[in-house]
Amino acid sequence: MFSETESDLLMNKVQLILESPTEREKYKNLESSDDKLSFLSNHFIMDDMTVRLIKRRYLLSEKYREELVQSIEDVIRKIER
Repeated sequence: MFSETESDLLMNKVQLILESPTEREKYKNLESSDDKLSFLSNHFIMDDMTVRLIKRRYLLSEKYREELVQSIEDVIRKIER
């Protein structure tokens, strides 16, 4: 349904955002997965195509949303090592 390239593009942008300690703390202080996805969608680094991917894939499916949040948590752990 979604190409690896689209997902890779999204995760590259997420990693770029979360490499900033300030942005990472903002993200970590959000409670719900909806708030977390909203934070990412509204970030200035995200382009229209990436925001559409987030809305199309992750906001419509609870399963994918939880997988994305878990992937993002993995990115955070990797950055903070």
